[in-house]
Amino acid sequence: MTHAPDIVLSSSSATDRLLFTLDNGLQVVIQEDHFAPVVAIQIWVKAGSADETPDVAGAAHVHEHMIFKGTSRRPVGALAAEVESSGGHINAFTTADHTVYHLILASRHFATGLDIIADAMQNATFDPHELGKELHVVMEEWKRGEDSPTSRAATELFRLAYTTHPYGRPVIGYRETIEALNRERVLNFYQRWYHSNNMILVIVGDIDRDAARQEVARAFASQLPVPLPVRPRTPEPPQQALRLSVLDMNVEEFYLYLAFPVPSATHEDVFALDLLSYILGGGESSRLVQTLQADKELVNWISAHAYTPQDAGLFITAAALEQDKIRPALEEILAALFRCKQVLVSPTELARARTNLESDFIYRRETVQGQARQSGFFLTVFGDPDYEHQYLNGLAAVTRQDIQRVAQRYFSANSLSLVLLGATAAASLPTAAEVQDLCERLDTQPAPAGLPAAKRDGRISFTTLDNGIRLIIKEHHAVPVMALQAVMLGGSLFENEQNMGINNMLAGLLTRGSERFSRLELAEAVESLAGSLRGFSGRNSLGLSGSFLTAPRIDNALDLFLDTLLQSTFPAEEVEKRRREILLALKNREDDLAQMAFDLFYETLFTTHPYRFSVLGSEESIRALQREQLIDYYRRLLNPERLVISVVGDVDTEQVTAHLREALMDLSAAVAAPALPPSDPRPTTIRRRHKAMDKQQAHIVLGFSGVTLANPDRYPLKVLEAILSRQGGRLFYELREQRALAYSVTAFGVEGLAPGVVGVYVGTDPNKVEEATTAARAELTRIREELASPAELEQAQKYLTGSFEISLQSNGAQSEEMAFNELYGLGYQNGRRYLAAIEAVTVEDVQRVARTYFDDTASTLVVVGR
Repeated sequence: MTHAPDIVLSSSSATDRLLFTLDNGLQVVIQEDHFAPVVAIQIWVKAGSADETPDVAGAAHVHEHMIFKGTSRRPVGALAAEVESSGGHINAFTTADHTVYHLILASRHFATGLDIIADAMQNATFDPHELGKELHVVMEEWKRGEDSPTSRAATELFRLAYTTHPYGRPVIGYRETIEALNRERVLNFYQRWYHSNNMILVIVGDIDRDAARQEVARAFASQLPVPLPVRPRTPEPPQQALRLSVLDMNVEEFYLYLAFPVPSATHEDVFALDLLSYILGGGESSRLVQTLQADKELVNWISAHAYTPQDAGLFITAAALEQDKIRPALEEILAALFRCKQVLVSPTELARARTNLESDFIYRRETVQGQARQSGFFLTVFGDPDYEHQYLNGLAAVTRQDIQRVAQRYFSANSLSLVLLGATAAASLPTAAEVQDLCERLDTQPAPAGLPAAKRDGRISFTTLDNGIRLIIKEHHAVPVMALQAVMLGGSLFENEQNMGINNMLAGLLTRGSERFSRLELAEAVESLAGSLRGFSGRNSLGLSGSFLTAPRIDNALDLFLDTLLQSTFPAEEVEKRRREILLALKNREDDLAQMAFDLFYETLFTTHPYRFSVLGSEESIRALQREQLIDYYRRLLNPERLVISVVGDVDTEQVTAHLREALMDLSAAVAAPALPPSDPRPTTIRRRHKAMDKQQAHIVLGFSGVTLANPDRYPLKVLEAILSRQGGRLFYELREQRALAYSVTAFGVEGLAPGVVGVYVGTDPNKVEEATTAARAELTRIREELASPAELEQAQKYLTGSFEISLQSNGAQSEEMAFNELYGLGYQNGRRYLAAIEAVTVEDVQRVARTYFDDTASTLVVVGR
């Protein structure tokens, strides 16, 4: 067996973690992590949609919406406002097996956060009026799922695969069961399952564990244990025959989903199944991605994963593709899966899969919420917050023969469930008999084999090389990981009618081949280091982002990153593949209505500036782009005076600086860098755009011309955005909470090197478009005419500063933040100035920018929907 490189997976649990159970049965995990001044608090309720009876399908999910909607101590709206005024975020999610309520905030407000979540769990009132409004919101969420082809395909797959077990029901429920829910039915579920002896509390962050333990005992002392009912879960009988379902939906792409039954999370085969799923569809070098997407271009995307919940799960493969490729793609997918039954995977594939699954645990430890979620899941499902060690030992013990054994055990025609979704889908899928015959042929036709110095946490080094390249290095040694960013001025800012979309095309091509590596060789090299590389582009930049383990050596990772940045060759065959991918994405844009609304908004607001272009470009421009044009354009952007490289993580500053200096010293500007285009004049008239779409939801964007990154009005506009948005914000409260006019509603602000945009987005029922638009305008009028209250200002400022601190927990986030600030002329340490500027905003500043930028006579309104 080929082994992965040694990875340090030591945990601080032995010294910094407490695990105990209160007298009332509440299990508690407390772990210290002092890297950032934040703390995550999570409550895991061991009840989900699979614990419902069929007539109340969706009740568990409604609790996620209602628990924070007022308690006997805190009225409606107060809870979210209190969290956000402490600089935090509060939210929840529901699965088939559990419901999780999670809170993250600045650690100095830990006592407040714990009191809030304890109050919500023990004293929620389920106000009838609020429940009625929230059920309308849930219905809008259900409609959004009905408009999503991936959601509908996945829901149908689970319905098909589970004929008796409640995993076959969607977590959100059905239209008829949601409409039938009332306070009595919701409370009945709460009273059955929401008890201390059915919950787990997880706390991770910058706290003292012993002091936190005392706070927990006080916060939950009044709750008593209650005998729990029998869970209403009917076991799923063994599947005896192939199942096939076709869904017709008016979308551009087709969606193919396959599933085979597999055991639960606690079964010994899970380790091999997880490795098999990664080998088949877990990364760029995986078999399905390479064969179907990269080489044969049969699919637009494809993935594979082993879904292993508390009860029996599914091995799922999913793909998006074009109609004329459905049959050959299905044949290739099944061939790839069944080949694993007949031929051993290679030692290299197994080693790469093991390395990447092991690395997931390291990356998860970068944030306190990641650590909390892992501990909560492990304790909920396995009864052990340190299950990580058992899982890693299980992975280490898997052999190539084990991979083959589980493929043979679980991949068979009689256990296959298959779903195809798309327009006129029924005419495109082989019959069940044809699929059965194909599987039997594949089963009998084996495929051929193949295929040192002291550490200084927090130190930041800034260096400008002789050619103008700026290097930013920050050491952080908590986990053996490093993140890298190379950013250059680019994006749609420098595009025109003829080449729009060129930056996005280049971003996708950066990792498709270089002078040293083919696309597959690069993917294999990166994943062998448990790393990732991706190109990116936006409206102002183009660049390359990477993340790698630093053990045992970082030189190889740095070389891969630099080779990709400097020596990408944009192979002709990959250019054509990328062109086809983008043309398909353009064709399929109508499947994402919210994105379409924003694209139309930019196109309508900007009349001459390149911000009006879609990042994807147009069909005409993409078809016209040539490889030589791409190479020349990239050389123009790769100007050392406009290039910033940042590295954050478990590195030695001198070593990395020396390595980068040597590799980059000869880079020079091939030609003059493109000049910034002139800005659009601010609109002086009202602009409107409507696109009719026969969908369940309508999408509204109401916006205005905004500011540049360098404009000091950026900071009061951010505060204004926070006052309007958030769960405790005006828009959310008025449009969603009070009037049930929207499932999604938020204010937005996007700055750039040229003036950007500000405005409001609303997702609503098509019959409520006019009412929702009027309500949004009324809130903008109110913020213009009336000063925000001091309390609103303080809450918004704390929310922004807390969100900023929370967002910078990972190496990648800090690397990105410093690189972009430096590139855009703000300075790599602008984060400190950002916090000070937010704190300095007054209510008069907020009203001033509202009057300046929210000008009703110069608004742009875009509606996508009926």
